[in-house]
This record gives sequence, structure tokens and C-alpha cells, in this order.
Amino acid sequence: MALALPELLAKIFNFLAEDNALYPVLFVSRLWSMCSGSILWRRIELLGNGDAFGEKYEIQLKKFMGFLDRETKPVYASNTRYLKINHYYELSNKVIKKIIESFPNITHLDFKRTCGFDDAALIKISRAYPNLIHLNVSNNCELTDNSIIELARRCPKLQNLEISWGGDITDRSIYGITRSCHDLKHIGISGGRNCITDKSIREITRFNPNIQSLNFNYCKKLTDSTIYTLVDSYPDLRKLNLSDCEEISNIGIRQIARCHNLEHLALNSLGFLNDETICIIVQSCLNIRYLNLEFCNVTDTAVEAVTRSCRNIEYLNLYGSESITDKSISKLAKMCSKIRDLELGFCKLITDIAIKDIAHNLSDLKYLGLKYCIKISKEALDTLNPDLDIGGYCFADTVYTIPSTL
Repeated sequence: MALALPELLAKIFNFLAEDNALYPVLFVSRLWSMCSGSILWRRIELLGNGDAFGEKYEIQLKKFMGFLDRETKPVYASNTRYLKINHYYELSNKVIKKIIESFPNITHLDFKRTCGFDDAALIKISRAYPNLIHLNVSNNCELTDNSIIELARRCPKLQNLEISWGGDITDRSIYGITRSCHDLKHIGISGGRNCITDKSIREITRFNPNIQSLNFNYCKKLTDSTIYTLVDSYPDLRKLNLSDCEEISNIGIRQIARCHNLEHLALNSLGFLNDETICIIVQSCLNIRYLNLEFCNVTDTAVEAVTRSCRNIEYLNLYGSESITDKSISKLAKMCSKIRDLELGFCKLITDIAIKDIAHNLSDLKYLGLKYCIKISKEALDTLNPDLDIGGYCFADTVYTIPSTL
């Protein structure tokens, strides 16, 4: 059966939306605008803090807030499933109420580093959106166990939950989440005022069999017991962040090698880590694409092990590893051609030799961190792609800054 023209256009426009190429379609004709508008309204992404991200984002956010104040809402607002507002510090309880009234069918809410609302607002969110699948309310210190437990009770379909760096969030919240939300694939519970314990990890593994991603950054009460529990329960784990978990030892970290399909691993600021531990992990986890070893003080031995084993690595952070030399970085550049982000800040032994090998071999590189790499000349930097973002390197009066993504 032949498709009607609006249906045919909608199918075509769905493909354009994936490449952010749909907006010009709005101005072609009334029919095209009608067909594309419903698709564009499905997903709204906004950034706050104009000083940090640029005036363009600030203007977009102001327009959105103005839309919330209108008495009549566009019919397409009911199509919105995905709402992302990051880095905005004035998202009050009143604004949350307006969002709920304007967008009744949200399943994906991302309020990363956005604050201004408290438990009362999160409880309203949980009551309004029982079909919520994804929620990120990280870095909101006004949230406590009260709202997280209510959220878990009312939103059992949650698959992705990020509540890192919240307020008074304790093991009680984790018990409520794990026993209500059995479809969880990611949970982030980093830092905060009350760090979780090994007991919470046992609860997660007991009730949540589908976990693929875990963020335990700055959970300083976790011990080696947690690692053994995790690798026994989730051998197919894909993403793990244990940065600043200083009660864990090399013996515990080495157990990560049992997660052979691991793709993303962050071990920042684990100063006790040694080269042998990194070698054991990368030799078993060949699919690692993201590896953060900032302030881990690894040497050429560990970097060369990464080079031999993780040929598809795209992100590598070696910030603060002062013993690393040209030898390992040159090998990395020659053998790991897919690297897009490479952080070498405070790797003070790096010279022009490594930079020239990077320039010659890493054609996909987008960011290169060189803070306090004092042995690199401007002439060597001139061999790099002129569009490359160089972070932290100082030459004369020029200072390049490190992007917030790192």
C-alpha cells in the first residue's frame, strides 16, 4: 500500500533528524514544517551558563524559559520525550512545575550539573513521569534520600540513573532503587555528603542483573570487597569509574581484568596503582576505548602495554605521569591511530620527537593536552593540525586551556 505524502515525508525527515539537518526543512512549506515540527520537538537539548558555553546557548535557554511562561503551548510539546538542560543554576521548583505541565510524556530527563530545585520538585517529577527511563540529577546537593526513595517507588522502569554528588543520599536510597528498579543498566552514585558502602554494592548486584555501567567516583568507603562482588556479578560490564576510591588496592583493581568486554575505565587519582596492575587489565580487556589514568603516575611500561593491547583506544588521559617519555608516546601514536583525545599534561619528559610522531600518525586527533610540557617547541607544535585543540600549553603570551570534557 502506497504511503500518503505526510507519512512519506515523516519517514525521510526522521533520517535527517539524526544528522541535525532537519531545521532548514521548516522553511520550505507549511506541509514540510508540519511534518518536521513534530519530529524536532521529540528532543530538546539546552546548556546554561552563558559565560562558560557562549552567548548562543544562553539565548536558546532564555527562549525556552519564555516558552514555559506562555498560556498556550504548541501542540507538538506533547511529542517531547527527551529533555536535556545542563549546567543551569536557576532551575527552580517553579520551573520544574512548568516543565511538567508543558511536557506530559517525558521519558528521558537530563539535568546534569543543574540545580535550584529540591526534593519537592523531584517528587513531582516522579509522580508526573511513571514511565521515566533515564534520569540525571547529578551535582544537585539539595536532593536527599526522601526524594530518591520516592523516585524509585514511582518510576520502576528506570534504566539509567545518575545521582552523583547529591546531598544527603545514603545507602537507604540505594536499597530503595535496587529493589524497585530491576531494569537498571547504569547507576551513578559518586561522592556526595554520605559515601555509600560495600553493602550497597551487594544490594545492587543482588537485585539488578542487567547492569552494564557503574560510576562510583569518590566513593571513599568502598574496598576490594566491592570489586570482587562486581566482577563476579557483572563479567560483561562495559563501563566502570572507580576514580578516587582510595580504600581499594592494587589487588582489588586487578580483578577488573575479568571483565573482558570493558570499554570505558576511569581510575583517576589512584596513586597506589602500579604498571603491573595496568598491564594485567589491558592485556585482558582488549576492547577498552576510554582509559583515564590521571594522577596515577604510570610509566612507559604501562603505556606500551596499552599500545600493544588496546588498538582501538580513542581517549587516553596520562595527566601527571612525569616519568613517561617520547619512547612510549611515539609507539602509541604509530600503533593506535584512532585516538581522538590525548592528555599529556605534566608529562615533562615529552619532547618534539613525540609531537612530530603524533602529528604524522594521529589524523583523527581532536584534543591534545600539553600543560607544563616544557620541552616542546613552538616549531614542533606547528607540525600539528591547525584545527587541533591544544590544552594547557604555554608559549610566550599564549595559553591554551583544557576543555571541560576532560
